[in-house]
Amino acid sequence: MYTTSLFVMFLGSVADIYLDVKYDLYGFFTKGVDFEYLFIFIFIYPATNSVFLNFYPRGKSLFRKALYITVWVILTTLFEYISTQTEVFYYNGWKILYSFFCYPFLYIAMVLNLKMIRRLQIIDKQK
Repeated sequence: MYTTSLFVMFLGSVADIYLDVKYDLYGFFTKGVDFEYLFIFIFIYPATNSVFLNFYPRGKSLFRKALYITVWVILTTLFEYISTQTEVFYYNGWKILYSFFCYPFLYIAMVLNLKMIRRLQIIDKQK
């Protein structure tokens, strides 16, 4: 879980550096990196990732997995919408629809990363 959270934090920081800082398409609170952003990045992202991965329906049908990811995409998009309405998050050319279509890939990448880490742990234990 920690490794996957670090992976997601890295992926999120790369996306934020390019989309927020370089292209100014969106951002948190004010332009650039600030203390509040670090709070979200260090506490909110890993906690959300841990909850998502802990309840992911491993060993269940593809339909259940797709439904689970879809529910998370909807919840995350709703959370992002609320964040824009409360001025925690702002758009400069970015649209919430872009996020809606990006989230499934991010959640799938999280699951695949966790699977890879677990397989590597099994291989390591066999040595």
